[in-house]
Formats: sequence, C-alpha cells, structure tokens
Amino acid sequence: DEIRLRIIHRKRLLNCKVMIFTETWLNSGIPDNAIELAGRDTLRADRTADESGKTRGGGLCIYVNKAWCTNSVIVGIHCSANLEFLMTKELIVDFRKERGGTHDPIHINGMAVERVPSFKFLGTHISEDLSWTTNTSSLVKKAHQRLFFLRTLKKNQLSSAILVNFYRCAVESILTNCVTAWYGSCSVAERKALQRVVKTAQRITGTPLSAIEDIQRKRCLRRARGILKDSSHPAHRLFSLLPSGRRLRCLRTRTSRLRNSFFPRPSIYNGHSTFPLVNSS
Repeated sequence: DEIRLRIIHRKRLLNCKVMIFTETWLNSGIPDNAIELAGRDTLRADRTADESGKTRGGGLCIYVNKAWCTNSVIVGIHCSANLEFLMTKELIVDFRKERGGTHDPIHINGMAVERVPSFKFLGTHISEDLSWTTNTSSLVKKAHQRLFFLRTLKKNQLSSAILVNFYRCAVESILTNCVTAWYGSCSVAERKALQRVVKTAQRITGTPLSAIEDIQRKRCLRRARGILKDSSHPAHRLFSLLPSGRRLRCLRTRTSRLRNSFFPRPSIYNGHSTFPLVNSS
C-alpha cells in the first residue's frame, strides 16, 4: 500500500522503468496478486530453505513498467548461501610483541574472505590498531554536513529553542553515537575536532551546548548504574562498591588502553563526581 501511494504522488516513481526491492521476506504463502502494482509486471525470487539453508529473510522482487517493456520474463532463479559471503569481512587485531609470519585467511565455502584495515559495525568504524581516527573523522564530516541545515534554519530566523532541538537530534546524536565505547581512547586532537563542531553549533544557536566529554561522562555513569542493578549482566562482576556503598572500586589497569576503556571510566568519573553513583537509600 505504501508503494502504491508513493507511485501516485511521486512522478519520479511513476515514470520509473524498473524498481527492485531486496529483503522482501516473501514466501509461498503470499500470492502474486497481493503485491501486484498497476501497469507493472511482477517478478519475484523468494528465499528457499533448501538452497540457502535459511528460512527467514531474504527475497527479491522486481517491478517492470509495461510502458517501457511489454515482454518481461524470468529466465532463471538462483538462491545461494554464498551471496552473504560478499558482506563478510575479516579484521585482524594483533598486539603481540613478536609477530612472526602472516595470518591465514578465513575461507567460507572455499572462498577467501576479504581482509580490511577497518570495518563499520553498528555505525562505528573499528580499526585494526584499535585507534579511532577513522571513526572520529567520519563523525566530524557527517556533523559538518548537518550544520549546513542548522545555518539555514538560523537564516530563516527560527527561535533558539528550535535550533537547539534540531542540533540535538541531527548533530549531537551523530557526535555521541556509541560515545561510551570510543571517546575515552580518542587522542587530544580528535577530541578537539569533535568539540570544534559543538563550538560552531553554539555560535549558530547562540546558546551554550553540552560538551562531548560531559555527555560521555553522564552516559558512562548511567550505563554503569544499569549494569550494577542487573546481577545477570555479564559485566556485573566488574563493578563492585567500596565499603561506603557510594563509590565504585577502581579496576587495576596496567595499560592506558584498558584504563581509558569503558569499564574503568565509571569508577574514575564517580570518584570525582558530586553526585554518587548509588544513593545511600
């Protein structure tokens, strides 16, 4: 129904010659007449459990405009589990002091998986050396693009409240994506680059905005509270209270990489915080 409405109200879709939809999740229980579009031939290839080994997801559906092609037929259908091989990448994180030899590649059904220096996982770029330069530069670039829209709203003389709301939704949400995981290990230059975006937004909105470091501090403490309350959490044992019952015991760390990671940070933040992590009540 949504596609039908879009075709009616959008001329670009109405004149489109071919429309291809992936991950349709169509199966044999859904007839063709339930998904047909007026003036278009429907060609579909559903995922089959026998060939792909999976019973959920997948599927392909193609709509061909009859005004452009009047004789479209299916020549062949192929379903293979190897198609997901194209989306599989190998990332090696190796901090051994003695790195003798090379790592053998991973093979899936006889094909070697592509090895990459960095990989984007859930919106965060993870590098093989566990540095966050690639991730930070990507976030800063995307945030600068959104600042253009913030300036446009400013030129149209919108109120500061609307500008701040837009900043928090469109810019701050990008800069603080998974901030508890990577911000603690960022370099000074990377932190300054992130904060420059905030300062630019402050000049546009004319309103003080929260620093990235303050947001990360609050989120670390909030996440630590949730883990401390949930005894079934796998990381619950990493958070223990001091005899006072108000402060967290700091984990023993020998490297700056571990000290700057998520688990030691709440203990450090809580030790310098005016508000305790756990209420005495």
